[in-house]
Amino acid sequence: MKKFFLILLFWVAGITLVEAATVTIKFVGPGASVPYHGVDAGYYEVKIDGTTGTVMCDDFSTVIHAGDTWTANVFTYADVMGGAATKFSGAVKYAQAGWLYSQTALASPSDRAQIQGAIWNIMIPGSVVMDSLAQWYYNQAASGSYDNFNWSNTMLVLSPNPHTAGQEFLTPVPVPLPASALLLGSGLLGIMGFIRNKKHKPK
Repeated sequence: MKKFFLILLFWVAGITLVEAATVTIKFVGPGASVPYHGVDAGYYEVKIDGTTGTVMCDDFSTVIHAGDTWTANVFTYADVMGGAATKFSGAVKYAQAGWLYSQTALASPSDRAQIQGAIWNIMIPGSVVMDSLAQWYYNQAASGSYDNFNWSNTMLVLSPNPHTAGQEFLTPVPVPLPASALLLGSGLLGIMGFIRNKKHKPK
Protein backbone atom coordinates (compact mmCIF):
# COMPACT_ATOMS: atom_id res chain seq x y z
CA MET A 1 0.00 0.00 0.00
CA LYS A 2 2.81 2.41 0.87
CA LYS A 3 4.55 1.68 -2.43
CA PHE A 4 1.36 2.40 -4.37
CA PHE A 5 0.96 5.69 -2.47
CA LEU A 6 4.48 6.79 -3.48
CA ILE A 7 3.94 5.84 -7.13
CA LEU A 8 0.72 7.86 -7.19
CA LEU A 9 2.45 10.85 -5.63
CA PHE A 10 5.19 10.76 -8.27
CA TRP A 11 2.55 10.47 -11.04
CA VAL A 12 0.81 13.64 -9.86
CA ALA A 13 4.16 15.47 -9.70
CA GLY A 14 5.45 13.88 -12.89
CA ILE A 15 5.76 17.05 -14.93
CA THR A 16 8.20 18.51 -12.39
CA LEU A 17 10.38 15.41 -12.55
CA VAL A 18 10.49 15.41 -16.36
CA GLU A 19 11.65 19.03 -16.73
CA ALA A 20 15.08 18.35 -15.20
CA ALA A 21 15.82 15.43 -17.55
CA THR A 22 18.62 14.48 -19.88
CA VAL A 23 17.22 13.29 -23.20
CA THR A 24 18.39 11.66 -26.42
CA ILE A 25 17.66 13.68 -29.54
CA LYS A 26 17.54 12.31 -33.06
CA PHE A 27 17.23 14.80 -35.89
CA VAL A 28 14.60 13.45 -38.30
CA GLY A 29 14.46 16.20 -40.91
CA PRO A 30 13.28 19.68 -41.94
CA GLY A 31 9.66 19.05 -40.92
CA ALA A 32 7.55 22.17 -41.54
CA SER A 33 10.55 24.44 -42.13
CA VAL A 34 11.01 26.37 -45.38
CA PRO A 35 14.07 27.59 -47.32
CA TYR A 36 15.67 30.76 -45.98
CA HIS A 37 18.85 32.08 -47.62
CA GLY A 38 20.07 28.61 -48.55
CA VAL A 39 19.11 26.81 -45.34
CA ASP A 40 15.95 25.38 -43.79
CA ALA A 41 14.34 27.61 -41.18
CA GLY A 42 11.31 27.13 -38.93
CA TYR A 43 9.94 24.04 -37.21
CA TYR A 44 12.10 20.91 -37.56
CA GLU A 45 11.09 17.35 -36.75
CA VAL A 46 13.04 15.39 -34.14
CA LYS A 47 12.69 12.37 -31.90
CA ILE A 48 13.09 13.16 -28.20
CA ASP A 49 13.64 9.90 -26.35
CA GLY A 50 11.82 8.22 -29.24
CA THR A 51 8.82 10.58 -29.25
CA THR A 52 8.24 12.86 -32.24
CA GLY A 53 8.69 16.52 -31.38
CA THR A 54 8.80 19.97 -33.00
CA VAL A 55 11.77 22.24 -32.42
CA MET A 56 13.61 25.32 -33.67
CA CYS A 57 17.38 25.63 -33.55
CA ASP A 58 19.19 28.68 -32.20
CA ASP A 59 22.73 28.00 -33.43
CA PHE A 60 23.34 28.89 -37.08
CA SER A 61 26.97 27.76 -36.93
CA THR A 62 26.23 24.08 -36.18
CA VAL A 63 25.31 21.89 -39.15
CA ILE A 64 23.28 18.72 -38.54
CA HIS A 65 21.94 16.00 -40.82
CA ALA A 66 18.99 13.62 -40.76
CA GLY A 67 19.80 10.71 -38.47
CA ASP A 68 22.25 12.59 -36.26
CA THR A 69 21.78 11.68 -32.59
CA TRP A 70 23.10 13.25 -29.40
CA THR A 71 22.37 13.74 -25.71
CA ALA A 72 20.92 17.03 -24.45
CA ASN A 73 20.14 18.63 -21.12
CA VAL A 74 16.59 19.94 -20.73
CA PHE A 75 16.77 23.45 -19.27
CA THR A 76 13.79 25.42 -17.99
CA TYR A 77 13.49 29.18 -17.57
CA ALA A 78 14.46 28.79 -13.91
CA ASP A 79 17.53 26.74 -14.89
CA VAL A 80 18.76 29.36 -17.36
CA MET A 81 18.11 32.21 -14.94
CA GLY A 82 20.11 30.22 -12.38
CA GLY A 83 23.13 29.99 -14.69
CA ALA A 84 22.60 26.63 -16.42
CA ALA A 85 25.31 25.50 -18.84
CA THR A 86 23.51 26.44 -22.04
CA LYS A 87 25.32 26.61 -25.36
CA PHE A 88 25.34 30.40 -25.30
CA SER A 89 26.13 32.70 -22.39
CA GLY A 90 23.67 35.20 -20.98
CA ALA A 91 20.09 34.94 -19.80
CA VAL A 92 19.19 38.03 -21.87
CA LYS A 93 19.85 36.17 -25.12
CA TYR A 94 17.43 33.44 -24.07
CA ALA A 95 14.86 35.99 -22.91
CA GLN A 96 14.96 37.68 -26.31
CA ALA A 97 14.88 34.33 -28.12
CA GLY A 98 12.05 33.24 -25.84
CA TRP A 99 9.94 36.22 -26.86
CA LEU A 100 10.67 35.51 -30.52
CA TYR A 101 9.80 31.84 -30.06
CA SER A 102 6.50 32.85 -28.43
CA GLN A 103 5.58 34.55 -31.71
CA THR A 104 5.91 31.36 -33.78
CA ALA A 105 2.83 29.46 -32.61
CA LEU A 106 0.39 31.43 -34.77
CA ALA A 107 2.86 32.40 -37.50
CA SER A 108 2.88 30.99 -41.02
CA PRO A 109 5.83 28.78 -42.05
CA SER A 110 7.36 31.67 -44.04
CA ASP A 111 7.03 34.05 -41.08
CA ARG A 112 8.52 31.42 -38.77
CA ALA A 113 11.55 31.34 -41.04
CA GLN A 114 11.90 35.11 -40.59
CA ILE A 115 11.65 34.71 -36.81
CA GLN A 116 14.26 31.95 -37.05
CA GLY A 117 16.59 34.37 -38.81
CA ALA A 118 16.14 36.84 -35.97
CA ILE A 119 16.86 34.16 -33.34
CA TRP A 120 20.06 33.13 -35.12
CA ASN A 121 21.26 36.73 -35.08
CA ILE A 122 20.33 37.20 -31.41
CA MET A 123 22.55 34.25 -30.49
CA ILE A 124 25.35 34.95 -32.98
CA PRO A 125 25.17 38.53 -34.31
CA GLY A 126 25.67 38.75 -38.07
CA SER A 127 25.38 34.99 -38.55
CA VAL A 128 22.79 35.12 -41.36
CA VAL A 129 21.23 37.66 -43.71
CA MET A 130 17.98 39.12 -42.41
CA ASP A 131 15.10 40.13 -44.67
CA SER A 132 13.07 43.18 -43.67
CA LEU A 133 10.61 41.12 -41.58
CA ALA A 134 13.41 39.23 -39.83
CA GLN A 135 15.09 42.56 -39.13
CA TRP A 136 11.83 43.89 -37.65
CA TYR A 137 11.55 40.89 -35.33
CA TYR A 138 15.22 41.24 -34.39
CA ASN A 139 14.82 44.95 -33.62
CA GLN A 140 11.79 44.26 -31.43
CA ALA A 141 13.56 41.48 -29.50
CA ALA A 142 16.76 43.50 -29.05
CA SER A 143 15.01 46.77 -28.15
CA GLY A 144 15.39 46.15 -24.41
CA SER A 145 11.68 45.56 -23.91
CA TYR A 146 12.12 41.79 -23.72
CA ASP A 147 15.43 41.47 -21.86
CA ASN A 148 13.50 40.10 -18.88
CA PHE A 149 10.84 38.20 -20.81
CA ASN A 150 9.54 35.28 -18.75
CA TRP A 151 9.45 32.35 -21.18
CA SER A 152 8.73 29.71 -18.52
CA ASN A 153 5.39 28.83 -20.14
CA THR A 154 6.73 29.11 -23.68
CA MET A 155 9.71 26.86 -24.26
CA LEU A 156 12.40 24.56 -22.97
CA VAL A 157 16.04 24.69 -24.08
CA LEU A 158 17.53 21.38 -25.24
CA SER A 159 21.23 22.06 -24.91
CA PRO A 160 23.65 19.43 -26.30
CA ASN A 161 25.98 17.75 -23.83
CA PRO A 162 28.78 18.33 -24.60
CA HIS A 163 28.03 21.54 -26.52
CA THR A 164 29.89 20.28 -29.59
CA ALA A 165 27.75 17.13 -29.77
CA GLY A 166 24.86 18.67 -31.70
CA GLN A 167 22.44 21.51 -32.21
CA GLU A 168 20.74 23.47 -29.44
CA PHE A 169 16.97 23.38 -29.85
CA LEU A 170 14.05 25.36 -28.49
CA THR A 171 10.92 23.29 -27.99
CA PRO A 172 7.44 23.99 -26.56
CA VAL A 173 6.81 23.53 -22.85
CA PRO A 174 4.77 20.32 -22.37
CA VAL A 175 1.07 20.94 -21.79
CA PRO A 176 0.44 20.72 -18.03
CA LEU A 177 -1.84 18.07 -16.62
CA PRO A 178 -5.44 19.27 -16.98
CA ALA A 179 -7.28 20.28 -13.83
CA SER A 180 -9.43 17.16 -14.11
CA ALA A 181 -6.35 14.94 -13.88
CA LEU A 182 -5.07 16.83 -10.86
CA LEU A 183 -8.48 16.51 -9.20
CA LEU A 184 -8.44 12.80 -9.96
CA GLY A 185 -5.02 12.50 -8.33
CA SER A 186 -6.19 14.45 -5.29
CA GLY A 187 -9.32 12.31 -5.08
CA LEU A 188 -7.31 9.10 -5.21
CA LEU A 189 -5.02 10.38 -2.48
CA GLY A 190 -8.08 11.19 -0.38
CA ILE A 191 -9.52 7.71 -0.92
CA MET A 192 -6.17 6.18 0.05
CA GLY A 193 -6.19 8.17 3.29
CA PHE A 194 -9.79 7.14 4.04
CA ILE A 195 -8.99 3.45 3.46
CA ARG A 196 -5.94 3.61 5.70
CA ASN A 197 -7.86 5.33 8.48
CA LYS A 198 -10.73 2.86 8.23
CA LYS A 199 -8.29 -0.06 8.25
CA HIS A 200 -6.71 1.10 11.52
CA LYS A 201 -9.89 2.28 13.22
CA PRO A 202 -10.61 0.37 16.45
CA LYS A 203 -13.70 -1.83 16.34
